[in-house]
Amino acid sequence: MKIPAMPPNEPDRLQALRSLKILDTAPEERFDRITRIAQSAFRVPIALVSLIDSERQWFKSRQGLCACESHRDISFCGHAILDDRLLVVPNAVDDPRFADNPLVTGDLHIRFYAGIPLKVLNNYRVGTLCLIDQTPRTFDNNDRLLIHDLGQMVQQELASSKTSVLEELQQRNDEMRLLSELSDFLQASRTLTEAFEVIASLVESLFPDCSGGVFTICASRNRVDQGAYWGEHHHSAREFAPHDCWALRRGSSHSITGQRLGLRCNHVTPHHPAVAATLCIPMTAHGETLGLFFLSASNAEALSQAKQQLANTVAEQIALAIANLHLRETLQRQSIHAPILNLPTLS
Repeated sequence: MKIPAMPPNEPDRLQALRSLKILDTAPEERFDRITRIAQSAFRVPIALVSLIDSERQWFKSRQGLCACESHRDISFCGHAILDDRLLVVPNAVDDPRFADNPLVTGDLHIRFYAGIPLKVLNNYRVGTLCLIDQTPRTFDNNDRLLIHDLGQMVQQELASSKTSVLEELQQRNDEMRLLSELSDFLQASRTLTEAFEVIASLVESLFPDCSGGVFTICASRNRVDQGAYWGEHHHSAREFAPHDCWALRRGSSHSITGQRLGLRCNHVTPHHPAVAATLCIPMTAHGETLGLFFLSASNAEALSQAKQQLANTVAEQIALAIANLHLRETLQRQSIHAPILNLPTLS
């Protein structure tokens, strides 16, 4: 058996593969559709989309095979990615590279193999679309054209995966920029009114598919008042008692989707058909709960886990800004009262 050689650009090839963010992800119909077509068109028991990692080949899509990966050292696909051309093995028993390979001599009993390399980015060969049969067979020119076309389809899907990753990275960069801008403006705000205007102007861009608001707890601690809001319908009472919100009661974030409507907070508009998801986050700074950050959405996907994490970060920033403004007001009052308290006594 011949162990596959390492491509000369192996570090860059692996980087290109991992940049797709596709390894160890769940099966996807867009890839499974292609391997089903390949399995049927070529009348083979096994068709795979195989990606070659550093020490394994991992199958993004598989028809006719239970295993989701195997060792790279015994892989046929490890040989296939060494060249741009289609690799065809008519009968593995007659090929010195594979004759004593455990995939040939073992239960899988491979005889025929055909693998077309899959290229991404700067033509890095990250894997193959491959066909496997337990019976020796030939591969004519029509077969070669068809597997080449199917391989192009897989490459297009891999390219779209890369595009999705780049779009997600761009979104994260935009979010970081907006967070920084929000922080700068909040730190420069001199009053709560100014801070609320900043929040209403900037936070909506971070959650474009949501409505929401920022609420503060009054000094008597028996009422929560709306300070800022954004979006067409924020789906919450503008003032309410703290116990009307599960998040304020429990001291932790409270998210609701369609499956948990019975646990929706009492300050949220009841049974509103446009509300698919809500998120309430207590705004806490220096151990004190100062208010509530609230979001609602007509589409539950708008409040994904990533967006909920972002919302927690925004709530922390706003809480710190409110705490600093309260401290500033306290210090200003003290500076006004201090000269009065230190007046010299009249003789």
